[in-house]
Amino acid sequence: MKKVLIGLLLLFLVACSNSEQKSSVESAKMDQTMIEKKIEKKGEMETVEAKSAASTYSNERKVMYTANITAEVVSYDETIANLTKKAESRGGYIIQSNAVEQDGKIEAYVTFRIPQNELQRFIEEVKKASKSVKSEQMTGEDQTEEYVDLNSRLKSKQAVEARLLKFMESAEKTEDLLKISEDLAAVQEEIEQLKGRIKYIENRTDYATVELQLTEIKSHENFSKDFNTWEKTKEQFLTSIHWIVQAASWIVVLVVGNLPIVLLALIIFFFVYRTFKKKQEKTE
Repeated sequence: MKKVLIGLLLLFLVACSNSEQKSSVESAKMDQTMIEKKIEKKGEMETVEAKSAASTYSNERKVMYTANITAEVVSYDETIANLTKKAESRGGYIIQSNAVEQDGKIEAYVTFRIPQNELQRFIEEVKKASKSVKSEQMTGEDQTEEYVDLNSRLKSKQAVEARLLKFMESAEKTEDLLKISEDLAAVQEEIEQLKGRIKYIENRTDYATVELQLTEIKSHENFSKDFNTWEKTKEQFLTSIHWIVQAASWIVVLVVGNLPIVLLALIIFFFVYRTFKKKQEKTE
């Protein structure tokens, strides 16, 4: 009887143990499923946030505008001083100026940075300050897609940076701290690069570039060309001298080059003349 009771007791304990193991496995599976659902839900929320951010950035187009103008001016110095004041009054500034004087003329290349909302007004100021505008061109480069991508990558890297900082606070081993520090330094370097590119695009799209090619034309230049009598007289005199020298050269070449023929002709003429003279004397 005792053996039967002991056997039943052992069987009951084994059954309870199996039940606990099965319950533990099922509980673990349920926990894993819940975690996976939370991850999926978090991923969906991040995707929605990313799409919302992209939509916001796309509504604010990031376009780099560049205007190229070729013009003639009466006074380069006065024109540049005037345009520099106009640019500063509109919140802009000059970033490059290169002038070269050749044959009495000044050729200059000047670059301004002007707020986009003041671009057209500044172009009108350039036209007013010029004697004549030879060419005008406007180009634009859309940077919206890259700008959105850079901001998305920046948020992702900043999230990684925050996680690494938390890991560093809880790390106990020196090896773990060193590894986390290396990863953190690499991520922070990427963050700085992304911020730099974003700042560059924002500056290039907030401010337009105006490139000017200016030529200084003096007001009396046309008068000098049309009515400079002395220059014309000197030019005609030199032309006459040139023709005289050419004619003299041609005569010398003709005489010297044909000298043997001339000498032969003179000898023949001499003998003919002498013979004729003798015959005339005999007749007399």
